[in-house]
Amino acid sequence: MIASRHPYGSLRPRRWGSISWWYSLFLIVPLLGIIATILWNQVIAGPDVEGRVIDAYSGDGVGGAELRLGGDRTTSGNDGSFGLRSGDSATISVSRSGYESTTYDLSDDENELQIELRPNTMAGRVTHRVEEEPLAGVLIEAVLDGETVASTESGDDGSYLLEEIPEGAEIVFTYEDLAEVIEPIDERTELDVSMRPAVITGSVTNQAGEPVNGATVAIGDVWTEVDNDGSYRLEDIPESGELSFKAPGYHALSRELDDQLQQDASLEDKHIRAIYLTPGAVGDEARFQELLDLVENTELNALVIDIKDSSGFVFYDADVELAHEIDAVRPAYDVEHVLDEVKDRGIYAIARQVIFEDPILAEARNDLAIMDSEGGLWRTWNGIAWTSAYEEEVWDYNIELMMEAVELGFDEIQLDYMRFPSDGPLNRAEYNVDQHDSETRVDAITGYLAKSHEAIMPTKAYLGGDIFGMALWELGDGGIGQQLERITPHLDYIKPMIYPSHFYPGSMGFDIPNDHPYEVIYLSLQNAAERIPNDVAKLRPWLQDFSFGEGREYGPDEVREQIDAANDFGATGWMLWSAAAVYQRDALEPASD
Repeated sequence: MIASRHPYGSLRPRRWGSISWWYSLFLIVPLLGIIATILWNQVIAGPDVEGRVIDAYSGDGVGGAELRLGGDRTTSGNDGSFGLRSGDSATISVSRSGYESTTYDLSDDENELQIELRPNTMAGRVTHRVEEEPLAGVLIEAVLDGETVASTESGDDGSYLLEEIPEGAEIVFTYEDLAEVIEPIDERTELDVSMRPAVITGSVTNQAGEPVNGATVAIGDVWTEVDNDGSYRLEDIPESGELSFKAPGYHALSRELDDQLQQDASLEDKHIRAIYLTPGAVGDEARFQELLDLVENTELNALVIDIKDSSGFVFYDADVELAHEIDAVRPAYDVEHVLDEVKDRGIYAIARQVIFEDPILAEARNDLAIMDSEGGLWRTWNGIAWTSAYEEEVWDYNIELMMEAVELGFDEIQLDYMRFPSDGPLNRAEYNVDQHDSETRVDAITGYLAKSHEAIMPTKAYLGGDIFGMALWELGDGGIGQQLERITPHLDYIKPMIYPSHFYPGSMGFDIPNDHPYEVIYLSLQNAAERIPNDVAKLRPWLQDFSFGEGREYGPDEVREQIDAANDFGATGWMLWSAAAVYQRDALEPASD
């Protein structure tokens, strides 16, 4: 029997794969519910958190920022607007290229908000200030707390783009021979920089065109010494200031800094021929004028004027605070009037400053003084208290006074008593140091001189120092910390007090050295020259214009013999000492026309 076919086919259910169609519906319905919920939330119901992403600097909208709140994500529109659905998170994460990523914590009732993004890029162009051309290869760094956190280099056209700059960083521009530029990021993303030269080169010669040995070039707080051929290279110069050229035996030369990167200097010889003036002589107008006339009408060309002597008193109206605290200021003359008079006559002005023999400071500040092991302050046989050369506060006090004198207009500072004491019960002296011997003494004196020289070097003033005449012969420190080879590098002028009356019998083979003024001066300078052959120009001796001790009385002839000895040796000058500031005019040659 043949079965007949149903007109609509088999009545058995069709299968889709291995699953019946009705089972498929069972799966599809929930999926449709999920889709419907999403459509409701996003299209019909809409976001429940809305706001704008804005630039923290400009306040403009930031488009293209990516935002995430829980499982919901979106991108801000061109005006910075966005919408998000809140879920199980209350923190929005925001990021965009060129900005520092951030997060934003929602409050319970917050649904419209502004989120600031801080730009973290800097772009611009770097040029050469003088040549006005773009600079390629400039190193540009973002520095935070001393650490480089991002860097780039400028391109051929001088342009740059520095990215990932953290908040609070500085932008540092560095290029060889140009001054480093440091700029805070501030609220900006563009920064053009013009870099100025930071190096000056040139040469220093005398008027014959020969290199000047020992010449220095300085500006601001930087300085350098010329090479053997007279050339120099001065780096890290400030943006403005006075460029100074100086060398022992020459006039100091100064000129205002300009855009010239090559600065040559020709120095003129200057041999100093000076006399010492007491504060009383300076303060007595009639006496002062008499001494000025002596200088003008003879070969003399310089004056040594006390600004602080062995009493510890400061003889002008100083502004140094410590000087007033210890009641050391005792004006004996109007320093500005005095310097005006001196300068008007073309006279070289030297300020004499006594350093460590300072009873005023020692009495007021026992912590800075030499103490006596038997109690109280240590004193010399004459009852004078001294400060300790180991104390840097004493150094700084004297350096402050020195620099004030430079500012006032003195051409040179002359340091006296820059040593340890030489008379008194030295076995009882206590210095509050672990060790006191020749090594530590020399270290203390050279340390003080080095610090003083560093301070005065950038100025056009010179620094000189008085030493015992015996220091030219004594190879050690003489018990006072002055050792010729060690102190010489830190002074522009070495001023030995070569007083024939102060040498011991038998010195240099003379029973009475005082009877041989020419020989004592010449031989002492000659011996010094053998010890410091490269610094002979620094030697400028003190000569005695007074009588003392055994031997000859010193009149015009004896003074002249000393002057002739210094000149014959080739010293770059000499100075006459009289404690009373009384000088023998007949010992001096008349002024040349």
